[in-house]
Amino acid sequence: MKTVFTVILSIILIGYYLTAKASHFSSKNTEVNTYSDIYFKLETSSVNINEIIAGATDFALTMCADKAYQEALGNTVVSCNSQFEESKNVCSKHIMKNAKQRYTDKATVTLLTERFIKCVSAA
Repeated sequence: MKTVFTVILSIILIGYYLTAKASHFSSKNTEVNTYSDIYFKLETSSVNINEIIAGATDFALTMCADKAYQEALGNTVVSCNSQFEESKNVCSKHIMKNAKQRYTDKATVTLLTERFIKCVSAA
C-alpha cells in the first residue's frame, strides 16, 4: 500500500513539474503580434522595444480600421492608414531613441505604447 501511494504521488509530482516546465518554456517564447500579447508575455518574461512597437502597431491599425471611430474623429479609414504609414518609422525611431533593452514593468510598457499610438495618430 505504501509503495502504491509513493508511486502515485511521484507520478502526480512529475506531471506537475513537466506541466510547469512546458508552460514556462512556451510563455518565454511567446511572439508578440498583438497589443494583448505584450501583457501576456510580461506575465512571465520581459519584452523588448520592438515587441512593444509591434503590439502598439496592431492596436493603432485596429483603431484605423474602425470606420465609426474614424468618422467620429472626422477622418476616413484610408486617411488614417496612410497617416500611420507615413509616421510609423519616425515614431518608432523616436520611441527607440532612449529605450532600454528589456522591460518588465507594466506601467512603463503602457506608457511607451501610449506614446507610440499618440505619435502615429497625431502626425
